[in-house]
Amino acid sequence: MLFRSNYWHWLFKGSGGRSGLRRLFDRWLLLHVAVGVGLATLVQKPLAECANSVLLPLAGAIIGLSFAWAGNAQALLQTSEIEDVADKHQGGLVEYAYVYQTAILLILIALVGWTVAGLSVFDSFWPTPARTHCYFAARASLFGLSSLALRECWHVVLGAQWMLLVRREIRRSKGDQEKRKQ
Repeated sequence: MLFRSNYWHWLFKGSGGRSGLRRLFDRWLLLHVAVGVGLATLVQKPLAECANSVLLPLAGAIIGLSFAWAGNAQALLQTSEIEDVADKHQGGLVEYAYVYQTAILLILIALVGWTVAGLSVFDSFWPTPARTHCYFAARASLFGLSSLALRECWHVVLGAQWMLLVRREIRRSKGDQEKRKQ
């Protein structure tokens, strides 16, 4: 039973109908690929320079925002109202909790990728001025992954806001039911 509630099992197999990875591989993935290829084509700076000047500092803000909202979501997930909603959802509370964990995982993977780029690993590995197709693929992958991580960061905020609003509506509904009983 413990294995079935394991994050990695959920990510690859799912617990409520579809795997966690399928949530990432949706129609929006094409947008993230387009952003990655577009930025890899347009931005002519070496990856190390991109990482050090813009993306690593921005990552700090994204991580702070996501962890703050994930903490808010964690508190909301423990309320009786959200537990009631989760009980009616296929996969239950696990689905909600692991979606947040996936967002944090993606942000951390993007941060590690840009850290490697900031250490000039890619620029040293493919030092030719013309740059190889592999270097372009690495650039496009990092920019695309950043786009995906940004989307998931936004989903953390949206999910927490959704739970906050749902909790309020449930409480309001319960209050209306109590008034009708009197």
